[in-house]
Amino acid sequence: ERVKIKPDWQPKPVSVVADKDGNWKIMLKTPAAGGSHSILISGENEIELKDVLLGEVWVCSGQSNMGFTLKSDFLAKEEIASADLPNIRYFSVKRQYGPNEFEDCPGSYWEKTSPQTAPSFSAVAYYFAKKISKQMNVPVGLVFAAWGGTPAQAWTPSPTLRNDPALSLYIQRWKDMFRTVGKDSTDWHLEVKKWEELKSTGLNPMPRKPEEPGTLISYNRPWREPSVLFNGMIHPVIPYGIRGVLWYQGESNVSDSDEYFHLFGSMISSWRKEWDNQSLPFYFVQIAPFNYSKMDAAARLRDAQYQVMKYIPNAGMAVTVDLRDMENQHFTHKKEVGDRLALIALARDYGYKNIYFKGPELQSAKLVEEQLILNFKTASALKTDSGILRGFEIGYQSPGGEKIFERASAAIHGKQVVIGVDKNKKPCEVRYAWLLAGEANLFDEEGLPAFPFTYQLKSSKN
Repeated sequence: ERVKIKPDWQPKPVSVVADKDGNWKIMLKTPAAGGSHSILISGENEIELKDVLLGEVWVCSGQSNMGFTLKSDFLAKEEIASADLPNIRYFSVKRQYGPNEFEDCPGSYWEKTSPQTAPSFSAVAYYFAKKISKQMNVPVGLVFAAWGGTPAQAWTPSPTLRNDPALSLYIQRWKDMFRTVGKDSTDWHLEVKKWEELKSTGLNPMPRKPEEPGTLISYNRPWREPSVLFNGMIHPVIPYGIRGVLWYQGESNVSDSDEYFHLFGSMISSWRKEWDNQSLPFYFVQIAPFNYSKMDAAARLRDAQYQVMKYIPNAGMAVTVDLRDMENQHFTHKKEVGDRLALIALARDYGYKNIYFKGPELQSAKLVEEQLILNFKTASALKTDSGILRGFEIGYQSPGGEKIFERASAAIHGKQVVIGVDKNKKPCEVRYAWLLAGEANLFDEEGLPAFPFTYQLKSSKN
């Protein structure tokens, strides 16, 4: 069938012939951002798309912190009341998953932002769009596709996992899960029963409740299977024209944090391939400072995110270690997160040269007598939000060869941090906001937080 397309911004229609399955695609030149417009599509029947806006479209994906709604945000009351923003449109992809790629997401539709619709929107996505739209005076479209408690491999195309020996292990683990989940479940329920008996005695402090084993979590949540969410929630919106991707995920990969750099980098590359844009901007959020059962694993995952930012082109990360609520993995201050993502996009994609978007990064560390001097790459001088700089640790080599970390007293000197070192010990490593992520309070003058780090001291024999 020959299909004619007539957008209201050009005088003549264009046409294309559908293939044997009824599929067709045509590229339209578009005028400057704005609207509203209409597009008439006609063949044997006619469809008119009305109130069409032209602007900046971002896919917003990940797990529960991306799905965290505006109505649950710290500023919910005032933001919702003022959310009469028809230039921001929101498309929530219906939750669906499966072993094969979906071509559509029935039941999903574009919504205008208003006090009636905004409460259910992703808070991070909303704040991002609000800042971009206000700064540039253009419409912004948000394609929301997120699902709480999901690992990155569920959002990665199957060929990417199958064809990489280092990633195919995720597929094998899923198969192995069915052989071990029964025993894991029995053992866990017995441990929980013992824990509950101990709790009834009034013991204080109580040990942590035994963690649900990963096999049981996955068995009860089939949407965590490798590739199924890419199939169901990302593939249907490809090749929709987008400016970039916002990603907020990682908590569900803490247990395999040492694998995350390669997995996440491969996922980014695969999405870019699917959109046929190897420079597609991909901006993500650092996982929350939280009392994970394995704090070192969480620190390594944050570091893996940082390495992706450093080594994957057109990638950027919004730091969140300063937004601490160690008892709540879903901290409620999402405006800072959305704004920080927007700063990255404004500076890197929209040409705003006077916008700072990256906080202080450690460049080098040097021992000078009894002081350790840390040099930072930063756009302005360093500062702290209190009189005491926290979150720093020095690792000392013990006589037995073990590395022992101690809290370090630190002071700011311009763009440097100076730490006193015990002259009777052998310092071998310095780190910031690693296990002490909840104590991070180092910023630049713009209020952007410093990146966590661990750094091996070159003067050490270690």
